[in-house]
Amino acid sequence: MEITYVYTKTRAEFGKQCIFTDKNPELIVDIKPKPEDKENFIEFNYCDKEVNHIPEISEHEVNTESFRTNNTGINHVEGGWPKDINCEDVDQIQRFRKKVEKDDVYITSVRNLSIV
Repeated sequence: MEITYVYTKTRAEFGKQCIFTDKNPELIVDIKPKPEDKENFIEFNYCDKEVNHIPEISEHEVNTESFRTNNTGINHVEGGWPKDINCEDVDQIQRFRKKVEKDDVYITSVRNLSIV
């Protein structure tokens, strides 16, 4: 599921085009410090210091043995029937179900699935 919103705007809705030009600096305000406020401040000598606050992370590579995989599937029209059973023939389906339901493995499997 992709959630997107497309915002469209015509060129006329953008307004006038901005045109930038180079200009020399211009001093607008020059506020001189008060001599009496100088006593409230401390002169600070700058120093450079490097700090590393990043956790150390390592990387490891392993060559594992590769193996081939195959994807197989089945067309479930009415279930996964064997090839010799026609899923459209009701008699064949009933005979196959009776044969499987009498099998001991089927009975224990159903019992194990129903245990909570």
